[in-house]
Amino acid sequence: MKMVARALVIAMITLVPVSAQAAAPEAVFLNAKIVTMDAGGSTAEAVAVQDGKILKVGSAEEIKKLAGPSTRLIDLGGKTVVPGLIDAHCHPMETLTMKENWVDCRYPGCPSVKQALINIAEYAKKTPKGKWIFVACVSASENKFAEKRLPTKAELNAAAPDNPLLLANGTHMGVANSAALKVLGVKKGTRRLPGGGTVILDKKGEPTGVLTDAQADVPYAPSVADLERYYTGGIQEFWNQHGFTSFLAITPAEVLPVLQKVAEAKIPTLRYSTSIWTSANGKDMPADVSKFRFPPGADPAYYRFLGLKVWIDGENDCRTGYMYQPYLGKFATDPPGGKGTLVTDQKWADHFAAIAQKAGVVCMMHCSGDHAMDIGMNAYEKIIKTGRPRSIMRVEHFGMFQMNQKQLARAKEMKKQDMYISVQPVWLLDLVKADFENMGEKRTRTGFQFRAMIDAGLEPAASTDCTGIYLGNVNPFWAIYAAVTRQSDAGIFEPGQAISVTEALKMWTIWAARSMGEADVKGSLEPGKYADMTVLSDDIFTMPKENLKDVKALKTIVGGKIVYEAN
Repeated sequence: MKMVARALVIAMITLVPVSAQAAAPEAVFLNAKIVTMDAGGSTAEAVAVQDGKILKVGSAEEIKKLAGPSTRLIDLGGKTVVPGLIDAHCHPMETLTMKENWVDCRYPGCPSVKQALINIAEYAKKTPKGKWIFVACVSASENKFAEKRLPTKAELNAAAPDNPLLLANGTHMGVANSAALKVLGVKKGTRRLPGGGTVILDKKGEPTGVLTDAQADVPYAPSVADLERYYTGGIQEFWNQHGFTSFLAITPAEVLPVLQKVAEAKIPTLRYSTSIWTSANGKDMPADVSKFRFPPGADPAYYRFLGLKVWIDGENDCRTGYMYQPYLGKFATDPPGGKGTLVTDQKWADHFAAIAQKAGVVCMMHCSGDHAMDIGMNAYEKIIKTGRPRSIMRVEHFGMFQMNQKQLARAKEMKKQDMYISVQPVWLLDLVKADFENMGEKRTRTGFQFRAMIDAGLEPAASTDCTGIYLGNVNPFWAIYAAVTRQSDAGIFEPGQAISVTEALKMWTIWAARSMGEADVKGSLEPGKYADMTVLSDDIFTMPKENLKDVKALKTIVGGKIVYEAN
């Protein structure tokens, strides 16, 4: 009887159509060196895709056998393929806004204060009276401009007398003209703005025009029409062309409703994970963050509310990162005390971390200076002491400008409790020279220690932190080049901190995914994960490392569909 039953089962299986046994993949990508970034570091020749996810990875011969009559066969020309790149910290709305609508005074195209004032005056002539003017200058412009300073309030008054104007020195410091200060309600003696910004005063208590971390206080958000255009195309195109398939978009709460509306109507070519901020110091962050979630009609594979963001301090490149020891020298734009700006103190950092933990979402704390890093980790240690954290805790920009061994050891221990870090390797090419001038050699040489971070098991997530200030920094291959070669704007910097190409790629793939709590669906090419891939112009693992900066994305593939293809 057992033999008869077995024969019947075999007969039934034989009679079932092949399509019912296992559906053929919708697409097969062939003829490639596929670097999977899985735990074993395996490579393959082909990938089969079904329903936007990876069905199988393997040899060309075994993957071809899966193809059916309707399967698309895509020949990748023998190119190197890596998991779709992930930007673990960026500001896409701001990037498109600055790219399209701000006066360009970015160094080196604009080499001096003199030229910046000319550019501003020409723009002001074409701008209706009373309309805000925003000016983009790269970080540390006070170190880079020929005059070794920023334009003054008086100079901006003369260049744009009929318009409120803010000149951004990076994204953490700006110089406002008198018209802008009036609109913002800044008067004699005003030291703080409602959204967390700091007002720099002269000895008589008059505002100098310098504002730090006033991003929540200045009305720079674009129109709804522009936002819809950015979210339906411009942002995706800008990141896709550099091989990105996913990013963590740090998003102001005030513009989120536009993205939520778009999410119900359109599937993008880039996976949006959002981190929401309300003000620089986060004091107005609601305890109930459910309104930040995407509506039921949004595809969760493409739109996800991930976490919350707060700023503990400013940024070291404009001397506002919160430090234990003062910066070298004295600039007219320096906050009082010369140690940077404390945007969110320990009490409010603790409060903010508790909100994120209660909501079960990622907490992101911007910590540039060494003192700020300890404030962020203090808040997380308090969460850990209450029991195992419910969600990921992140320190943004950890150790970028300086890091001591105690902080490294502390982070290593806290990694066991899901504390992750994000870093920006491309800043090696922009800010090392300014760091030497601002902090001196000893402190500067403790920054950008990627080798030490990796050896400590921190698994740093790489990001562009693109805001529109340095538009070229959206290119991840510049960052890989810098991290591997240790090339900087001050020459080769701390070569002992160099990392391998494989490690650099992990920063943009699997480690980035882990820092976002998304490693189960992205970051490596394995069955069941999203079929997100980046096809490279060169084999980054065998080419001369000096040429890494010239690598391009030839194709960007999201969910098994080619969303970008280079000419």
